[in-house]
Amino acid sequence: MRVNLSLLRRYRPEMPASAEDACALLEDLGIEVKRLQRSPDGDVATLELLANRGDHHCYVGIARELGGRLERPTPAPPSSEPAPEPSAAPAVETATCLAFGIGRCTLDDANPGLLPEEWRDALALNDEHTGLLAVDAANVVGREIGQPLHVYDADRVTGPLRVRLSDEGEPADLLDSDEPVPLPAGLTVVADDEGVVAVAGVMGTRRTAVTATTRRLLVESGLFDPVAVRRAARALRRQTAAATRFERGADPGLVRAGAARAVALLGAWGALAPGAAWTWSESKCPTDSRLEPREITLDLGRLDTYYATSFDPAAVERRLTCLGFRVSGDAAPDGGRLRVGVPGHRLWDVFDLECLYEEVGRVWGFDSFPAVLPETGGGAAPTARRRAQSALERVLVGYGFFEVMTDGFYSRSAHERLGLSAGSPLHRHVELRNAIDRNFSLLKNNALLQALDVADYNQRHSLTCGKYFEFTHLFEAVGDDGHRELPVLWGMLWGEETYGAWQHGGTSFDFWYLKGVLEEMAHACGARVELRRTAEQPSPVAELLHPNRSAHLVLDGREIGLCGEVHPAVTANWKLRTERVLYFELDWTALVAEGRPADAAPVDDMPEHPLLRRDLALHLPAGLTAGEVRERIEAVSPLPLAWAHVTDLYESGDVRAHTFELAFENDNTVTAEQVNAAMGAITAHVLDRFRERGVYQR
Repeated sequence: MRVNLSLLRRYRPEMPASAEDACALLEDLGIEVKRLQRSPDGDVATLELLANRGDHHCYVGIARELGGRLERPTPAPPSSEPAPEPSAAPAVETATCLAFGIGRCTLDDANPGLLPEEWRDALALNDEHTGLLAVDAANVVGREIGQPLHVYDADRVTGPLRVRLSDEGEPADLLDSDEPVPLPAGLTVVADDEGVVAVAGVMGTRRTAVTATTRRLLVESGLFDPVAVRRAARALRRQTAAATRFERGADPGLVRAGAARAVALLGAWGALAPGAAWTWSESKCPTDSRLEPREITLDLGRLDTYYATSFDPAAVERRLTCLGFRVSGDAAPDGGRLRVGVPGHRLWDVFDLECLYEEVGRVWGFDSFPAVLPETGGGAAPTARRRAQSALERVLVGYGFFEVMTDGFYSRSAHERLGLSAGSPLHRHVELRNAIDRNFSLLKNNALLQALDVADYNQRHSLTCGKYFEFTHLFEAVGDDGHRELPVLWGMLWGEETYGAWQHGGTSFDFWYLKGVLEEMAHACGARVELRRTAEQPSPVAELLHPNRSAHLVLDGREIGLCGEVHPAVTANWKLRTERVLYFELDWTALVAEGRPADAAPVDDMPEHPLLRRDLALHLPAGLTAGEVRERIEAVSPLPLAWAHVTDLYESGDVRAHTFELAFENDNTVTAEQVNAAMGAITAHVLDRFRERGVYQR
């Protein structure tokens, strides 16, 4: 958006006089200035506006942001009070129209009026100047207060207006097109008895467009669902100024005010017929919870803690009020709470307390706060589920597996590559009814399809070995319209077991290698998994594996998965150039509680002072256990010991050396000399006690 700083200064005269200082202030408020251009007609700033702030797309909105910092309210521009005309209210037939009204006025035959030069230049900056005063007045309102308007020639409208959804292929002769444009079904449109007169929130049509001879004027002002407007703009490939504002959420309080401002401008410019009143009729629209009044309680004490500073409560109230918020409550100097009502222009982006914290931070300036780290607790111990997942990851990574992430969707044509039998349960899917891309319309009910895609991708990139796994979820269709979500860990491996080795290469992975990996995974979780060739309720994936080189995984009598070699007929559909492709999948959550309590293990408090650790390496002959030696160490230590552990075992020929780690208690009074003396005493005693059995120090 391009903004004339001289015109902006009319709404915010307290702005810095220097263009550079004004741009720096905008930047500090979060409105990025991409470019500043100097010209005899005034300084022009090109602004990069936030994606969720429709209220910034106008001069009053930017002035209001500046007012929050400068503690100056921004009054609404003057408008004209209409006469009510309830009988002519358009019919609204869709929930995508949140508010809608029509203003009617008559233009002067003798005096066409004149657009002020400053607004002509301001509209021209954003390619919105048309030369038709009624259209330019609507564009001025959009650029001034942020309410998009559309104007019609009332004499070219046939019958009453209504807001409805478009039919498939319904034509609309849009303003920028010489030929009628067929509309897709479901777009929000404004129509009369002859057809579409505007695509709501995007663009009008040539049939009802205002011309130089227009005398009876209809001024449309509405509020449309942001998603519906975005969908229409994308479908028509037209990104208008109105669509840009509506996509970000408009202000319901400006629907009538926008039309009133447009008529007031036409009157001020001398374009209205003398003595002709203007009327306003507003439609009854479906209620929408997003437009309901919203109030947030702001605890001033917590605000001070959040920014590690002390705010003046009265200043917080003033600045939020200048931003348009309705503030009430106790703002005493010693703190308190404020009840903050969200204004209409912020209903689409202010939802909770953190949003208010951000508003306060912006209007004060984030650089004005001290740089301190937030307070944190010690954190919670990992849950049993997280411990099990970490144990499985450690085993798989230790075997050389890489973790991958695959899509949660695929297409029906991709699924057909598996070559399933006619009665396979895997033919049933949870399907998206309104998928944007039909290539991603089925929620995956198996992981083998995408595992083979990964293998295919790697082989096409000249890799000759693959090991990968994923924690994911599968979706099983239940009944006519239900589904069940299944947590799954799957893995695939193919290629040579000793890939990259200089000797004994060329041995492919086989079923027994995969069996060893799975048994170690189960052992890491404290479980024991059995492998069975048959199952009472075999996995639907079983038919895709080799019948003689696959098995089901069973835990406590329950089938939790399967493993084996993928059937050659299946791998042929991917043209994989490898002897065997091994695959497993299991419900890894079944391993969580096995052999361990369900709750997280208690975490010991860290000692106030670090333990004092020393190592002692001893050769222990056969027949003498490390346990016997450790007992003697603990019994004769002159200083209290936290533990004595074996941390290393070295064996070479006749040498069998154990390294003991001794951790002495530390109350911050034990000296290094005392620890060294204790180590000397322990070593001497152990050698004297076990020397005849062949113990010596290494």
